[in-house]
Amino acid sequence: MAAAHLPSWTDSEALQQHVMDAARAAGGLPSVGYTLARLTRVLESETEGVQELADTILADVALTQRLLRLANTLPYRQGTPPVTTVTRAIFLLGFDQVRAAATTLVLLDGFLARGHGMSVRAEFHRALLAGCLARELLAGADRQEVEEAAIAAMFRHLGRLLVAVFAPQALAENSTDLALASERLTERLLRDWSLPDRLRAAVALLPSRVAAPRNAAERIRVAAQFAEALAASLSAPCDREPAIAQVLARFAPAFALPRSQLQDIIEAAIRRAREFEMACGLMPQTPPRSPVLDALPQECEIAAPTVSPLAERDAIGRPANAREVLLAGLADAAESLARGGNFNTVIQVVLETIYAGLGFQRIALVLRDPATGHYRTRASFGTPRPAFLFTTDGARDLFAAALAKSTDLHIGNVDAEKIRKALPPWFARDCAHARSFVLLPLTLNGIAVGFLYADRALIDPDGLSAEELNLLRALRSQILLALQQRSAERPL
Repeated sequence: MAAAHLPSWTDSEALQQHVMDAARAAGGLPSVGYTLARLTRVLESETEGVQELADTILADVALTQRLLRLANTLPYRQGTPPVTTVTRAIFLLGFDQVRAAATTLVLLDGFLARGHGMSVRAEFHRALLAGCLARELLAGADRQEVEEAAIAAMFRHLGRLLVAVFAPQALAENSTDLALASERLTERLLRDWSLPDRLRAAVALLPSRVAAPRNAAERIRVAAQFAEALAASLSAPCDREPAIAQVLARFAPAFALPRSQLQDIIEAAIRRAREFEMACGLMPQTPPRSPVLDALPQECEIAAPTVSPLAERDAIGRPANAREVLLAGLADAAESLARGGNFNTVIQVVLETIYAGLGFQRIALVLRDPATGHYRTRASFGTPRPAFLFTTDGARDLFAAALAKSTDLHIGNVDAEKIRKALPPWFARDCAHARSFVLLPLTLNGIAVGFLYADRALIDPDGLSAEELNLLRALRSQILLALQQRSAERPL
């Protein structure tokens, strides 16, 4: 976005106000803030956290595409088969690494899409380099600490990114007013976006005298700001050595590093930043120490099917390459099972494949509790999240009949009078948004143990093609195999 020509800035308040006014006039950055807030608030558990993280990423088709492309580059992939689902990417790369990568991609799309000038590109590189430096500085520490420090280091740069988009001429002056305005803009963005307190604390400006950190929170904060200051000195157009020396002197109580170790950290961070930029289709910025980087492979992307963008979908949201996505997910689930994969991994790979590959609004795996006979949601994707809790004992509705007879159902219009009368009483309450749905019973040894459910907010009179239904049944078989493996280890 081209900014109007303005005179030299002499007042940080005026610069801050101009940027905020320009951002509001351009519609602000609401989607960026919403997605960043969700990404940084997801739970750190191995069940709900993975599912919520995958949900957040899948809600944005462009983010899903970029993350899968990143996961299928040589430095990340490390010899595994192509990654075709977000769930698999999370289990392969790690929860915190995917969350940090997705956060970076949201910043990339949110800011670069609004300002295509070199100033925005350079500031994004500086933010990315800061995140990579923080990760290298804490290498070997707890993985959550490492990734939170990387995120905090990038968030330290939010104010300058906003200035680069809406007042790029102010960057050239690099004044004290610019630094103060950027700091206040960062604080305002973090507050307006309701980001978690722990991240806001990590981003809050340190005092001029830095002390050795006493706990994990302080370690994250100091590492993030050391990395951000180091990235700024490395990005200086001239007098780089004095700038680096000044940063090292300030942070010496926390990070007293030998020159050789610092050099290794810087080179590793530059290499990581370049790999990330290449995976995102960006021309890497010229690094301070280029010889180390010239040996990297230029062609490092490995093809993997991705979900077609919204523009290439049919009237009910099914992507144009549905068959390819379903086949890739089937191979992914089978490969996970063959390797003795985690039960949750197989389930979520299958659910995500069906959810994304056929464009459903929601999908759920529902299992029967042998002790009580109640059917409960075990895993799901979509909003609002499906929350099944019912029993078929004594029931004579459509769900009870399908489960008793192990019959696959496709209901194209739930409002049809005959269908509405046959649905259980709880359906209108728990599935109020559904206008069509698919139900695939799960049966082991002739006993119903659960079902797969997927719905749409639209009437779907045509339903699934014969090939899509066969692929869905093959994916269901992967869940049944996973259930058999799980039951052999412990009761469901």
